[in-house]
Amino acid sequence: MSRPLPIFVDTGGLYAGFDEDDVNHDAADAVFDGMEAGEYGPVFTSRYVLSEFATLMLYQIGQPAAVDALTTVRESQTFNILPVGKQTFDTACEEFERYDDQQISFVDHMSAVLAREHEIEHMFAFESDFRTLGFERIPVEQG
Repeated sequence: MSRPLPIFVDTGGLYAGFDEDDVNHDAADAVFDGMEAGEYGPVFTSRYVLSEFATLMLYQIGQPAAVDALTTVRESQTFNILPVGKQTFDTACEEFERYDDQQISFVDHMSAVLAREHEIEHMFAFESDFRTLGFERIPVEQG
């Protein structure tokens, strides 16, 4: 039996799982089902991702849904929510500055730095920014 795959969950993966109208909802549901089935693990995210996620939920769906979603993730036994120390923050700032030819969000740079620090190679995300930063995406890209 193979070892479960450690993953870092990005804002887009979380959002797609909680917004039934999102174009990636079914794919996100499959990944969340895989988490529950033990296909992935450990599962990480960060306080920065949760901040971005709660704000996106607030603007797109509303405050009650944002609070419910944030509470669900925070109380979940599945998620390891990583804090960000000064060195990690400084490294993310340096990366953000270095990638001046890209429009990759600061939070995505922070996630990439945290993932590298925890030796995570796979991101649960739907945008291509993480491939640019050297990660494999889950769900597996089609085409």
